Amino acid sequence: MAKAGGPESGAETVEEPPDGGDIDDVPPKKAKRQVSRTALMIGAGMAVAVIAAIWGSFHFIESERQREIQQWQVRLGIVADSRTAAVGEWIEQNFSYMRELSENASLQLYMSELADGGEEIGLDDKDKNSTEQVDAEEEAASASYLRNLLIATAERTGFKAPPPVGEVSANVERPGIAGIGLVDKEGKSLVGTPDMPPLTAKIRTAVAKALDGEPAVIDVYIGASGLPTMGFVLPIFGIQQDSDGAKGIGAAVGVRTIGKDLYDRLKQPGEIAETTETYMVRAREAVVEYLTPLADGTSPLKRTMSADTPDLAGAHALKKPGGFAINSDYAGDEVLAASRSVAGVPWVLIRKISRKEALSATDTRLNTMLVVFILLIVGITVTIVAVWRHGSSVRATQAAANMKVALERFENL
Repeated sequence: MAKAGGPESGAETVEEPPDGGDIDDVPPKKAKRQVSRTALMIGAGMAVAVIAAIWGSFHFIESERQREIQQWQVRLGIVADSRTAAVGEWIEQNFSYMRELSENASLQLYMSELADGGEEIGLDDKDKNSTEQVDAEEEAASASYLRNLLIATAERTGFKAPPPVGEVSANVERPGIAGIGLVDKEGKSLVGTPDMPPLTAKIRTAVAKALDGEPAVIDVYIGASGLPTMGFVLPIFGIQQDSDGAKGIGAAVGVRTIGKDLYDRLKQPGEIAETTETYMVRAREAVVEYLTPLADGTSPLKRTMSADTPDLAGAHALKKPGGFAINSDYAGDEVLAASRSVAGVPWVLIRKISRKEALSATDTRLNTMLVVFILLIVGITVTIVAVWRHGSSVRATQAAANMKVALERFENL
């Protein structure tokens, strides 16, 4: 080995060529391997840093999106809670009307006398003797009093048929649409308002439950008028009878049509969003039935959809009442929906808003942020690579110059 003389040469060493060959024939293999290994490690580190930065950007954007969705979940849940409470108040209000009637002392007295006597109010048999005729007259008077009481209650509380549309002949008898009636302990009709519907199987089922001492609901159905109709049934107990675990001596049945008095309770005061909507559904066999008017103009109880419809908001709400999800509504639009079950009835209330309206501004803002982050990462990476390449080029040039000086000095030895 030969060393270049003079302090200017530094620590550079040059391998002596074998067999007296030219110094240019000696390749600096060790130096190249070191440079290649260093460049590889730097490149790998930069690649890992770039990947980590991009992943972090996507993670940050997604976390911001989820935070916005969670805020919508809270907002929709608050409205759903308030609308559910409003619907519950409407149901309780109707039960209170029936409760007021069933706890009427005069009505309880008449029902108790009937239960003891086992005769039906309002019958008039011309073949009865004079004593029986007196009893019949008293019963007729009782029936007239009860009927007037029921009519007055129905007029005051809304348990009456809606006024006819258009001109209707006075001689045309209207089918039973809505009203209030009384039944005895056998479930037999005693007296009712003029438009009280007949005791159908649906009504009799609720009456049987009420006679066992439990309040009952006649779930909403399309009545004889073609309008949504539902009923409320409460047991009637004797004046001194304890209601705990006791059987009813009769029942008060109230049937009413459903209209704006209920549907207006689904509207949120002060709402300014364009695609928000509140509606109610229930499960009927294998379908989801929509109980209230829909934003597309569909009337109540006029739309059903299969419960197996993929990602259907109504089906999800019935499976998990009280939950929140991003699903498709009845029109196939992607929506954010929160649900709540309604106490006392098999209904689930859904509050929804279209995903486009809820998250469009957020998506635009976050997508812009993501593009900016990616451009910054790319820009920083390109800058680092350019600086590194420039530095490497400067070092290579300097090394070549040093090598040239060393070779010249070596040749002069």
